[in-house]
Amino acid sequence: MLCSCGQKTRNHKADPSAASFNDRAMELVPFISIKDSAIKALELLDSATSIDTNYFLGYSNKLMFLSQLTLYNKAILTVNNLIRIKPKANDLYLLGGMLYEKTGDTSVANTYFLKSLQICDEVLDRMNIKNTDYDMLSMNRAINMIMLGDSTKGNLLLAKLYDRHKNDGWQDVIVPFLKKSKSELIEEAFRK
Repeated sequence: MLCSCGQKTRNHKADPSAASFNDRAMELVPFISIKDSAIKALELLDSATSIDTNYFLGYSNKLMFLSQLTLYNKAILTVNNLIRIKPKANDLYLLGGMLYEKTGDTSVANTYFLKSLQICDEVLDRMNIKNTDYDMLSMNRAINMIMLGDSTKGNLLLAKLYDRHKNDGWQDVIVPFLKKSKSELIEEAFRK
C-alpha cells in the first residue's frame, strides 16, 4: 500500500536474536490467510520487538499480520512505535490516520493526516522535481488532501502525476488511488 520514502534515521543494527525471530515470522507469510499462522507470526514478531524496541523491520512486519487479522487497535500501537523510530516519515502518519479512521476515531485520524501533509509540504518545498522521492511524496500529499476532505485538489494532483508519467511504470502505482473517495482509499489500503 504505502511505503516509506527512504527517510534517513540513525543507523540502527538490529539485535541478532530479534532478527532471528523476524526471519522465522517471515517464513509464515505464505500462510498469512490462515489465522493460526498469522497469530504465530505475531508472537514471533512480539518477541523480536521486545528484544529490540527500535527494530523498525519487526514493527513494520507486524503491521502486515495485524491488518490481516483486522486487529486495527494493535496496529495503531505498532504504527506509533514506527513513528517513534522514524518521526519524520509522512507515510507512517498517513497510515496511522487510516488506522484511526478504521477504528472510527476521525478526530485523531485528522491529526495524523495533517501531520503527514505538513511533513510532505515541508519536504516538497525544498525538493527538486527530479528527486526520486518527489512523486511518492506528491502522491502521499494528494492522498492526505483527500483524507482531509479536499478531494478535488487531491485528485487533481494525482491526475497531474499520472499525466506526467505517460510512458512509465508510475502510472500503475497511481491508478489505484485515482478518482477515489476517502472511504474507497481506506478500503484500498486495507484490502487483503
